[in-house]
Amino acid sequence: MMLQCILLVSITSFLVIFPLSNPALAQENNKDISAKAKVLTLQSAIARGIQHNLDLQVEQLNIPISRENVTVEKAEFDPVIEMGISSLEQKTPTAIAFSDDDFDKYRETGGDIGIRKKFQFGLESKLSFETNRSINNSSVDALRPQYRNIVFLNFTQPLLRDFGTNVNTAKLRMNQNLASQTAEGYMDRAQRIGEEIELIYYDLAEAREILRYRIESRELARNLLKGNKEKFAAGVVPVTEVQEAETAMVSRDEQVIFARQQVETLANQLRDLLGIRPEDTLYKEPFITEEIPGEKQTFPDLEQTLAIALEKRPDIQKQRRVIANQDIKLEYYANQKLPRLDLKTTLGANGLSGGERTISYGTASSSHEGDYMDSLSRMSEADGHEWYAGLRFSYPLGNRASQARYRRAGLEKRQAVYRLKRLEETAEKEIKNSLVTVNRSLERICVAERTEELAEITLAQEMERLKDSVIQARIRKTSAIVDFNQGLANLYRAMGINLKRYDIVADMPLTS
Repeated sequence: MMLQCILLVSITSFLVIFPLSNPALAQENNKDISAKAKVLTLQSAIARGIQHNLDLQVEQLNIPISRENVTVEKAEFDPVIEMGISSLEQKTPTAIAFSDDDFDKYRETGGDIGIRKKFQFGLESKLSFETNRSINNSSVDALRPQYRNIVFLNFTQPLLRDFGTNVNTAKLRMNQNLASQTAEGYMDRAQRIGEEIELIYYDLAEAREILRYRIESRELARNLLKGNKEKFAAGVVPVTEVQEAETAMVSRDEQVIFARQQVETLANQLRDLLGIRPEDTLYKEPFITEEIPGEKQTFPDLEQTLAIALEKRPDIQKQRRVIANQDIKLEYYANQKLPRLDLKTTLGANGLSGGERTISYGTASSSHEGDYMDSLSRMSEADGHEWYAGLRFSYPLGNRASQARYRRAGLEKRQAVYRLKRLEETAEKEIKNSLVTVNRSLERICVAERTEELAEITLAQEMERLKDSVIQARIRKTSAIVDFNQGLANLYRAMGINLKRYDIVADMPLTS
């Protein structure tokens, strides 16, 4: 099995990792490597992650789902058309003395159609039309067949329980709030994924810098070993000097291997967060991170960040809507404690017509003789009519269920308020810790810069042995700069504006 070596190239502070089968090819392939490698900017990485991350796409689908729930509640107030047709036949033994038959016979066919609607202030109404044609062998009915048409208008209006728009739209308003909560939950998830991408991106940039420094350190150890071997051959130094140099060389090899492992692991984590799949060009091709931003960046103070967080953080806005929903529940259950008192009214008009009936002792006649259209005409003129108005009262003794629901809603609201306060405390803690990281990282950068300067001065005196101190100082400075930028990433996410910082908008799905 042939062991391949890895070429690491520094190009304007960018790092590229590329496998080579022969170290001798390194120099001639430098330009090819830089040409093939793609610069993945932090902004494009976050934007891609927001667009392609599967976890976020799952969260995004909750938004149209919640909007459909709102539509379901709105549909409670949509008109409903009802209709039906029927046929009936009866044959019943009879003992009536005036009947010529031993059975009463009755046959009816008919239908009905109506429209029902509930209004947001509580009124339930229904307008219906019923029609039927019947025929019987009654000895007293003067019409055979009979046509009967009836139109009804019914109203039921709650006067206490279930009265008012706020009560009857409680579920609708709660689902509208839930839809907003879902959207804010999605934004919170998007911001946290954006923060995670930013942190991994900086970790990868740092790991590549460290790998570059580790390879440089290994080269120093290789040169030292080569020099000691030459000195040993010349009899200038003892063999222990060569052994120490060989030990240092092995140690540097180990550091390079571990640094390369960190780069590869972090690159895979970043690909996963960005949703880079086998069909994507970045799946196998090398890419480079942009230069890590320096310490000369401005950021708001504690008072400003807290104010922005309370206004912008989606998780805080989401919890405020939870409290709003609990207020709706309290209002609804307060109404449900009232007795039920409903006003019921009915208005109706009916019409009757039928054919003349012949009997054994003559012809039975009626003033309602006529065909089907005559029945409709008489109904429209309200020759036959009816009306009804009444009140119905009901109240469960003790009313324990409604009282318990109201008390439960009150307790749930207190829980929601406590959760909001805890979220605000969490936001304050995250902001303070982020500012601590940012400020202390700035101090570490200053210290690392001074250490680097001192190491550079000493380097002139002991070139080979102490150049490694310069490398270690550079690594510490790189780590401090990365911690500074990661602290800013934490800070802006804690404020709820990390995506806005990069002009990235997480699109909300639209319903059809």
